[in-house]
Amino acid sequence: MRIAGCLSLAAAALLLATGAGAADKAPDFKLPDLAGEVVQLSEYNAKNPVLIAFWATWCIPCPEELKHIQRFYDQHKESGFRVLAISVDGTKSVAGVKPFVEGRRFSFPVLLDTNNDVMRKYLVKAVPSVCLLKPGGEVAYHHVGYRPGDEVALGREIAKLVAETNAAANPAGTGAAGPAASEAGGDRPAPSAPPNEGEAAEADPDAGVGAEGAGASAEGAGSSAESAGTRDR
Repeated sequence: MRIAGCLSLAAAALLLATGAGAADKAPDFKLPDLAGEVVQLSEYNAKNPVLIAFWATWCIPCPEELKHIQRFYDQHKESGFRVLAISVDGTKSVAGVKPFVEGRRFSFPVLLDTNNDVMRKYLVKAVPSVCLLKPGGEVAYHHVGYRPGDEVALGREIAKLVAETNAAANPAGTGAAGPAASEAGGDRPAPSAPPNEGEAAEADPDAGVGAEGAGASAEGAGSSAESAGTRDR
């Protein structure tokens, strides 16, 4: 099994790199967006909750998860919620990212991690993979893979974090809180799968490029994901 996800990074690499007390913080990064403008995580995440979503055009479950992420973004962006969708497409498929995004009318920023530098920083081994950050970069939630129903837990966590952030910024209740968790997650019951289990396509950061096809399900709370695709080289 291969371990993937933001929390494994926070508990290991960051602890060694920055010392105790920073183990729960996600690393900062800079990446170009589809217009070539450089976007830095810390500029988005200083005061706002941010969802980082790793994905690729060749990833079969990614479009469905991104559709739900767009819905959550529309629901909560007025309350300060931000999304950074990071494409890990390699050189063979990166040209398809812009038409992929435009065809689905995604309005959140899409960044290009063609060399998989940020993917390696976050120890991401499979896509889709999401990492929800509190203002300042503390990891609030992470999930690897996607199966129908996984969006319920994600929507609930986003709504909870938005409400907590607004409450902290407006302790006297003067500010508007974000939509309730029930709105974000819909009326469906929570999925029977564990919260960190889902369909994923493996993306091996050591190869520096993407993979093709859908992968096997991630297993257990450790967010492990099995591969069923080959990397584009």
